[in-house]
Amino acid sequence: MQPSTDVERRALELFGRYEYPEWLREHSQVVGRIAGVLARAHAAAGAALDPAAVTLAGYLHDIGKSPRFAGDPRQHNELSAVALHDEGLAELAELARRHPVYAPADPALVPRDLAERIVYYADRRGDRRVVSLEERLAGQAERHPDYADRIPAQLAAAREIERAVFAGLPFGPDELAERVG
Repeated sequence: MQPSTDVERRALELFGRYEYPEWLREHSQVVGRIAGVLARAHAAAGAALDPAAVTLAGYLHDIGKSPRFAGDPRQHNELSAVALHDEGLAELAELARRHPVYAPADPALVPRDLAERIVYYADRRGDRRVVSLEERLAGQAERHPDYADRIPAQLAAAREIERAVFAGLPFGPDELAERVG
């Protein structure tokens, strides 16, 4: 990825410092681009959110999966929040903490506002490319078969968040991949 913005430059700097493996870089870049498209569209529609912050949170939502945290028993979303806080990006910590697929079912993690919903949703649509909710959740079920029985509920929750994320936007979920590029 050739950085074209300050947000991308900052993300790449942290990818390097946190020793992101290639698969994590690719996934995080797609999630960051999705979050950016959605945040900028909402800002253009008058929403009170900081598109640069939401975009950067999308890029860095999985920083807790860094090899630097190998052996730490905490969940990656909690580690992401800690790392972002330690990097002077405390305003992004909750956006990263509330992104896991199971977050809507956990009252302590449910995405509460538009920025948190955008990062959550961007992660549901971003694999190493933009994918459908069904494809992403099927992939997660393959990687984590012990949780496969929870996928239908997670898909329903993701659909609810999807409706909130696209409310008031001039495009829908089916147009996201072409807007992300």
